[in-house]
Amino acid sequence: MKNKNIILASLLLASYGCVKEDFFGKSDFKQILYFSVPQQASNAIIDNDSLIIRTTVSSGVDLATLYADSVKVSSYATFSPGQKVIQDFSKPVSYTVTAENGTTAVYKVIVSKESETPQLENTGFDDWYTPDGKNYQEPGKNSSTIWATGNAGVVTIGAANVTPFNISGSDLGAQMLTRDLGTLGQIGGQRMAAGSIFTGKFVLDISNPLNSTKFGVPFTAKPKSFTISYTYSPGTPYRNGSGQVLTKNDSCDIYLLLENRETADVKRIATGWFRSTESITQFKEITIPLTYGPLPSGSPVYMYPVNNLFGNTGDKVTHISFVAASSAYGAQFEGGTNSTLILNNLKLNY
Repeated sequence: MKNKNIILASLLLASYGCVKEDFFGKSDFKQILYFSVPQQASNAIIDNDSLIIRTTVSSGVDLATLYADSVKVSSYATFSPGQKVIQDFSKPVSYTVTAENGTTAVYKVIVSKESETPQLENTGFDDWYTPDGKNYQEPGKNSSTIWATGNAGVVTIGAANVTPFNISGSDLGAQMLTRDLGTLGQIGGQRMAAGSIFTGKFVLDISNPLNSTKFGVPFTAKPKSFTISYTYSPGTPYRNGSGQVLTKNDSCDIYLLLENRETADVKRIATGWFRSTESITQFKEITIPLTYGPLPSGSPVYMYPVNNLFGNTGDKVTHISFVAASSAYGAQFEGGTNSTLILNNLKLNY
């Protein structure tokens, strides 16, 4: 029997060595998955059906001297005319993606200048889509959205905790719910999962969950404040990640940050923050002013940047982070069971 096994293994190895690299055929995938240009003011919207990419840049950019700054295409595909090649984006520019098997797709890139008073996309939270292969929804029309949630992490041991909420008719809002993940979540010190929505991306990092959230998207304007409508119901009991019940009241968190990320030392240009334990049963509209430069003396510690580095009013803005959560200490896996925050109609005021 031993000799037969050796012979069989030898035959398998020999046959494997005879299989050509293209035995299963060369890939025909030829999509642009990510595209950006310098001084981009928001994420590019990529339509892989129409082969059209749309993006915006700040109002002072010279469209005639732009180039593809960062591009990601399908595996084994190539991109032409390539990155860093200057193009005249005052008119649509074509890029060709060639698949491994030689077939091609020609994308048309359309770049527009943003207004001096831009708004973020989908600020009414009316658009939602289902990610490929998933059974939950995310805010936005498709994966090119500027919005993200922690749903991809929560669904590994529970149900999604950020969902569309029907306000009336076709008017939807974004509902965030703090879930008690029970003993399964408690094993890893992550018993409480706060619902959160933010501008940026969520890329699940199981070994370091806090590293999964990538806050912020390109943005260059300078609003004076933001307005939003919300309801909030703080839940009980309030637990930490280990499942211990704490004598604390839960609070919602809603904040907006403007930053300059031109160097590794990120500078906070402006801060607007709202945190409250109050129960609000009917939609309430609030306006939160933005403070440019350092925060006033006596401001809560949680409002300060980790590196304590502030810019000033005259500094350039490169990114915006809008964040909302049903439990203010959700990043520490704390919160009240079933705390619920619902948002609608975010507006930037200039």
